[in-house]
Amino acid sequence: MLTANEPSLHAAQLGFARKSYLPRVLGLAVGSPLVLTVFHHTGAPLAEWIGLLLYCFVWPHLAWAWARRAGNPFRAEQRNLLVDQFAGGFWIALIGFNALPSALTITLLCMSSLTAGGMQLLGRGLAWQAAGLVLGLLLGGFRWLPESTMANILSCLPLLLTHPLLVAHTAHQAITKLRNKRAELEHQTRHDGLSGLYNRSHWEAQVRNEFARYRRAGLPATLVLTDIDHFKRINDDHGHEAGDDAIRRFAGLLRECLRTTDIAGRYGGEEFGMLLPQTRAKEARVLIERLRARLHETPLLDDTLVTASFGVAELSPDLDSHEAWMRLADQMLYRAKHQGRDRVAGLDFGEPPAATTPPLPPARQFGSARENGFALTALLSGLDSMRQPMALLDASDRLVLTNDAFRELHQLPPTVSTYAGLIRHCHSKQVGPRIGDAELDTWLRLTERKRHSHPNHVFDVYMVDGRRFRVTESTCAGWILMVLTQLNEEVPTAAALPYLPRQRVSPAPLSQAG
Repeated sequence: MLTANEPSLHAAQLGFARKSYLPRVLGLAVGSPLVLTVFHHTGAPLAEWIGLLLYCFVWPHLAWAWARRAGNPFRAEQRNLLVDQFAGGFWIALIGFNALPSALTITLLCMSSLTAGGMQLLGRGLAWQAAGLVLGLLLGGFRWLPESTMANILSCLPLLLTHPLLVAHTAHQAITKLRNKRAELEHQTRHDGLSGLYNRSHWEAQVRNEFARYRRAGLPATLVLTDIDHFKRINDDHGHEAGDDAIRRFAGLLRECLRTTDIAGRYGGEEFGMLLPQTRAKEARVLIERLRARLHETPLLDDTLVTASFGVAELSPDLDSHEAWMRLADQMLYRAKHQGRDRVAGLDFGEPPAATTPPLPPARQFGSARENGFALTALLSGLDSMRQPMALLDASDRLVLTNDAFRELHQLPPTVSTYAGLIRHCHSKQVGPRIGDAELDTWLRLTERKRHSHPNHVFDVYMVDGRRFRVTESTCAGWILMVLTQLNEEVPTAAALPYLPRQRVSPAPLSQAG
């Protein structure tokens, strides 16, 4: 009796019995003359003729029905093979151990058992064959007719000719199925199930290989990371099924727009990667702009425009690893996000048109530093010599540089290396800014969410010692410069404004600047 969870397993096990059914029908039909010619020569009784005909022409169908109705068809078919072994020994005894038919019967039965169950089933089969031989000797008496007549020899030829062909055909099917299964498993290990593109591990391996090729031959290559804009909103507003459909359609657009030499992969979630061998950044920009335009022409969701942002990074001698190359592409992707999304960003692409991305307020622009990308030399000029507390943070929340005034104001120990660590240190030691009585992790998360759309801003903060500072945070494509200016006005003792945290951004290591 099968349970609701077992039909698929039963069907898989039944496949073995199904594949054995036709060979058993043909094998016994073609092999019956081996015994019939000996019976004719020895004048065997009618009961032995009837028994042989029933075994050769009825037993295959009974065996198939038995396996089909069994709870475990695979084990049932193995029992059927043991019955075949038993019957083989029985008929060998009745034909008087006629040499050629007996040898052929033993060989073919042992081959079937070995194929179906290995040495274990072969050993059991030989035991059953011996039991059948004993029963044949008990019922028919001992007969010794080892010499094979010409009729006996000719009766063996059909089985000798057809059985190897049948075995070869079965082996070919098994090898083909195994090869297809292996190819399927290889495809699954290399490809993402949802998008059909390369998965992250295999795609990164291609990036690593391309970087090694660049080191050997100096061939140009460009890496592109892309992210579907506001993907969480798609899942929230339209459901996860619509999000999955958007990913599949986006992957289809990649396959349509990219060249045969380009390699696309799903990097994770709604983020994708494209490796463009022998391609300069400017050439890649043309291709990616064409892809971006297709997103406007062919929406990923019906009646809903879904855009994407693209970060482009060309290989250059100052990139010392494929990881650095990928970080640079990720940094450019953040730049595209920061500039307003739905655009392509690269180191030398310049700023987007003013009509699509409003400029930063004049008071917080970096001038030449912003126009020239990451001109950190100008950005950090005079940092330690300035009297105002100042700090530079990278996109991974690390305190890259701080001046003496900043460290003194926050009583910053050497062990603190991140912005979140700074706030936790101030909260526990009751130094630096007043944070309030809210639960710290909740406060950090909520205030960060409020400031998500304001990476460049000015706000006031009250210190524990009563002083008031004006904090100016300016973001330059991932780098954050924080400057604190003390205000001279008196501070009410009841004032306790929270020290607002920064907007988190994508990684932009210091080694990648400039």
